[in-house]
Parts: sequence; C-alpha cells; structure tokens
Amino acid sequence: MSSVAVQNIAEERPKLDLVAARPAPQIYEETEQWDPHPLIPVFVAGGVSLILSLTFIGSVLAWLALRHSGVMAP
Repeated sequence: MSSVAVQNIAEERPKLDLVAARPAPQIYEETEQWDPHPLIPVFVAGGVSLILSLTFIGSVLAWLALRHSGVMAP
C-alpha cells in the first residue's frame, strides 16, 4: 500500500463565524385602511366593459339580422 492512499486527501473546512440572526426592524408603520371597499372600482369598470361589449355584439347581430331579413336590400 502506498503512502498516498493512507493520507487524508480532503481537509476539514474551517468553521465560519456567522452573523447572528436578529429580527428585522420595522421600517414602515402600519397604514390605516382609508378605503373600506377597495374592489368597487374594479367591479364598476368590469360592469361598464361588459355593457359596452354586449352593446357592440348586439349591434353587429342587429345589422346581420336586418341584412338577412331584406330590410336593407337595395
């Protein structure tokens, strides 16, 4: 057996001095909720867009119905 096989090849790593964990400081103060219903603008915008899209689709369907009924025939 050779002397290389007997020696320890891997050395132990030195222990690291880690910084002790401490609680994070509270940077921001808690803000007061001034809007009691924050989703109302979202629902209003959704309702308006739904009404506008249904109006557009309805107008396209009305034009198609009038065209096929013969009212708009030249």
